[in-house]
Amino acid sequence: MPTATEIRATAIARGRAIKRVNALTAVLCGGIPAIALGVLFPAGPGKWLAGFVVGLVWANLFEYAYHRFLLHLPGTFFAKRHLRHHASVGTLTEGEHVNLGSSPVWVVALFAINSLPVLIAELLFGLRVGPGILLAFAVYFITVEEVHWRIHLGERLPTAVAASRAYHLAHHARPDARSTFSCRCAICCWDPRESRFQWPTHISSSGKKFT
Repeated sequence: MPTATEIRATAIARGRAIKRVNALTAVLCGGIPAIALGVLFPAGPGKWLAGFVVGLVWANLFEYAYHRFLLHLPGTFFAKRHLRHHASVGTLTEGEHVNLGSSPVWVVALFAINSLPVLIAELLFGLRVGPGILLAFAVYFITVEEVHWRIHLGERLPTAVAASRAYHLAHHARPDARSTFSCRCAICCWDPRESRFQWPTHISSSGKKFT
């Protein structure tokens, strides 16, 4: 019969293995297309930097929308999978459910969805910012997954993002209250009916939505 310490250690080891594979997948999915586009549409440092900034903003907005409107949409396949992560917080097996991509397949799908519009735009318009955007996608995914891991496993965070721990864990501590949906930055929702900013709604582990 494994002890609690052994169960937790095994879960963390499995989670770390998934995180490493996900990071490699992100490098391949973002790096190879970025290099290919860079060869097809050569661009100077300015274009790479502009694309990188656009990619970071794009990735952050996509993360927020994906988290709020898909992972927290009651009754859906994605919501049920995401609720496993919420349910695991504070348990011995939490380490197995922390990674944003549960397998490389989901990471590939995530990059395909976001990269296709970039590739089409480059082929049609030759904006030459695509390589930087794709590179930013890879950097953003790896960074987010690492920060998310350190938040949940209590590991050291860089000073610049240390405050994100309490911010993000508030999202888990009160699943039946208004909370936050972004891993690192507070994003409010504009409600035109009330003409004011308000925190996003959340759903409980039972799938019930709260406002």
